[in-house]
Amino acid sequence: MMLIALFLFAAHVFNTNADDAYLPPYIEACEFSNENLEQCIKEQIEKSLPEFTKGIPELDVPSTDPVHLDDINIDGNGLKLTFTKALMHGLKGSHLKEFKLKFDGDHGNFKLAFISNMSLTAEYEADGKLLILQIKGKGDALINCVNVDVEIESKLNQVKDNNGKDHLKLGTPSYKYKIEKTTFDLKNLFNGNKELADTTLQFANENWQQLMDDLAPPAIKQIVKTVVKAINKFFASVTTQQIIKGYSP
Repeated sequence: MMLIALFLFAAHVFNTNADDAYLPPYIEACEFSNENLEQCIKEQIEKSLPEFTKGIPELDVPSTDPVHLDDINIDGNGLKLTFTKALMHGLKGSHLKEFKLKFDGDHGNFKLAFISNMSLTAEYEADGKLLILQIKGKGDALINCVNVDVEIESKLNQVKDNNGKDHLKLGTPSYKYKIEKTTFDLKNLFNGNKELADTTLQFANENWQQLMDDLAPPAIKQIVKTVVKAINKFFASVTTQQIIKGYSP
C-alpha cells in the first residue's frame, strides 16, 4: 500500500552539513520558500519510493516492503479463520494518485492517495462454514489484491527534542480504501482433497468481497500503524532544518 509514500515527505531535501544525520543520496532538495514545494515533494515521493521502502539502516528505519502483520483472526458467522506469520508485499510498486500539502512551518495537513497491487503471504487455519460451504484446512496462504486504492489524511506538527531542536511528527491518520478484486489460494484444504479444495476456492474467489470485509480492515490498520511509526522514527532522527531547506522556526 503506497502508505509508505508518507516516508518521503520526511525525506524530500538533502543537506550536506557534517553535523547532520545521514540522509540517502537519492534524495534531492526542495526549498521551503518554493511556491512549488508541494509539487517538488510529490516528485520526490514518486522517484524515491522504490529505494525508500528498503529502509534506512543508518537511521534505524526498517524496511516496509514487506510489512510484518500481527496475527489476523476472523471468528464469526460460523467461520474461524486465522492468519499467522503474515507479510504484506507490494508497497514499493505503488502509484501516487494525489498528494496535497499545506504547511506553514509549525503545523500542516496533507492528503495522500495511491494505488497498488498487493499480496499477503501467511500460514492459515480454517474451520467452519464459508458462507454456504464448509471449509477446513491448515497450511500456506497466498492472497492477491488487485488495485488497492488508499486515501490518507493526517496532521503534521512541530515538536522539540530534549535539546530544543525542531522535529516533525505525524498525527494519527484517518484513511479509507477500496479493493478492485481479490483472489485466494489456500493450500492443503480438506487434507489435500483436490475436488473439495477446488470447489471451495472457486466459491471463495467468486465471493471475495464478503471475505475481505472481515480480512481487510485489520490488515490495512496494521499497515498504516507500521508505516506511520516508521515515518515518525525517521522524523525523530533528523531535525526539521535538515530536511526542509530554508526552514526557520
